[in-house]
Amino acid sequence: MSFKYRFILSFVLLEIVFILLIVTMNFITISNSSEQLIKQKLQSNISFLSHMLRLPISIYDLGSLDDLTNSTTQLEYINSIVVLDSQNKVLSSVFNFKYFNQKELLLIKDDQTINMPDHTYEIRYQKIKDENIDLGSFYVIFDSSESTRFINESKKNTIFIVLIEILISTYLSYFIGNRLTKVLTRLSEVAGDIGDNKKTEIPFQDRNDEIGILSRSMGQMLIDLKERRAKLQEFTKELKVQKNELVIANKSKDDFLANMSHELKTPLNSINVISSIMMKNTKKTLNEDQVKNLSIINNCGNDLLFLINDVLDVSKLEAGEITLVNETLYFKSVIDETKEMFNPQMKSKGIDFIVEYDDTIEYIYSDRQRIKQVIKNLLSNSVKFAQNGTIKLISKNEQDSVRVLVEDNGIGIPQSKLENIFDRFKQVDESTTRQYGGTGLGLAICKELTELLGGEISVQSEENKGTIFSITISKNSDLVDTKDVVVENISPIEDNVLEEVSTAPSIVEEDKNTLKLDNEVIKTSDSLLVLNNDPISFMKLSIELKKNYTIIQSNSLVNLLDDYKNNQETNLAIIDTSTLDKSNLEKIVTKLPIRFILIYSDELDSIENEKIIGKLKKPFNVEEIIAKIGIKENDEQI
Repeated sequence: MSFKYRFILSFVLLEIVFILLIVTMNFITISNSSEQLIKQKLQSNISFLSHMLRLPISIYDLGSLDDLTNSTTQLEYINSIVVLDSQNKVLSSVFNFKYFNQKELLLIKDDQTINMPDHTYEIRYQKIKDENIDLGSFYVIFDSSESTRFINESKKNTIFIVLIEILISTYLSYFIGNRLTKVLTRLSEVAGDIGDNKKTEIPFQDRNDEIGILSRSMGQMLIDLKERRAKLQEFTKELKVQKNELVIANKSKDDFLANMSHELKTPLNSINVISSIMMKNTKKTLNEDQVKNLSIINNCGNDLLFLINDVLDVSKLEAGEITLVNETLYFKSVIDETKEMFNPQMKSKGIDFIVEYDDTIEYIYSDRQRIKQVIKNLLSNSVKFAQNGTIKLISKNEQDSVRVLVEDNGIGIPQSKLENIFDRFKQVDESTTRQYGGTGLGLAICKELTELLGGEISVQSEENKGTIFSITISKNSDLVDTKDVVVENISPIEDNVLEEVSTAPSIVEEDKNTLKLDNEVIKTSDSLLVLNNDPISFMKLSIELKKNYTIIQSNSLVNLLDDYKNNQETNLAIIDTSTLDKSNLEKIVTKLPIRFILIYSDELDSIENEKIIGKLKKPFNVEEIIAKIGIKENDEQI
């Protein structure tokens, strides 16, 4: 609704309120006055009749009573009168009332008002006494229709006057409001043109009233806006130039961080691997201090590698260069791999590591490595702050997502710090960095990666009691396709596939390429099959094996079978059973005519077969595997 019509409506409503208030007060006054006059008139007539009837009743002068009642009914406003003696016997009456008979009247003992469509009557009953002696009584019926009509007529006239006044006030308000709002509407249009940067002229500047003052103010505002707009255009040009320079500088920074991170990671990986091997001191050529120094080098190298990876990830996230490599995956395998990765670390620090998994979680469509990265960062954070405590890794199935909880009973986080806990380079305080290390990037990376995975991250914590991090990962169930995915602990291996690659084992004479195991002579070839789902744990083993063998690595049982088809001279397979189904594993061990070394993550499996020459639990001893295979160490070996 426009201002003009709001003004008119407000004015009319206000006028109506005042008119109704005044008319109501007048009407109430008139009505009360009329009613009071009628009562006074009735009371005076009753008092007069009571005085006039006292003597004739006392002497029982019926003739005088008849004359008096007849004279009384001649009055225009008295309809009927009935006079009774002390025994309620009718002495005289003139009864003209048509709405009920005289007998019914005598049953009434109090005053009443009777409203009929065209008439109004007042019935009054009065006893006649003389010095407290009952002489008799009388009924009088007054016709008060004239007074009622007067009051009703006043109502009609009042309503008519109110309507006339409302029409007049409406016209006046419209007339006044139209003139006022026409000016304001014009000024409003001008203000709109100024806001839209249109050319316009300010009207009414020559007036001396408030409108003129407002118009002149708008004119000055128009001049100021033009000046400011010109300055803003100059600033905008400068900002565009600065923005382009910042984009180029930021891109250069990202490229520099990425290149430096890659350049640093290459020698660091070598340092970490070599220091890890040298720490073992297999030839006992290093003293205790040298081993300790190598341990420090290895730990520092690993810490530096984590920091470099964090910086590299932040750089890629800022540049939007991280793309998800989504695939259909069995979520339990992700949790199992993460568990195996952290088990040694938990044990070394005396932390009770509890993993709870909801078995109703099956396939999801997501990025395996990024999920592991987020969970790994959260667990590393908990390991850092939960010394000799408990850490729980809990997976829960939800309708459209999987929820993963990482719970610890460490130092906790103050409530005042929780708001910024996921910001980059933010930690609880500086003392945390000094005591526990870190750049403050881990949780920020977790937050951004979780959002990329279609989920969210949250935290609950209480100082000195512990922290619970919660992440959700979208299942993307509509994209899950299990036809082409190989999940060893789910997909069964068909027997006919095994029949194609199985042949009878051969026993050959012992020569320089043979090795005796458990009183059996087994030919060794130049190649070994390795089913490896944990590259970090198998790194040192791969380095050692490559000195004497060609290593054929697989990441699934199906790939292992394909590799065996192409390399049937191979007669030994080292299998990481962490994510394998027992029935599939039994088929492989039974059907393939080769020997096996099995690497387990939990308690040793109950699978028994003469082809299994070794069962080792993670973290396994590389030297023990090498001893079982029979590798002769090189003279130049570290």
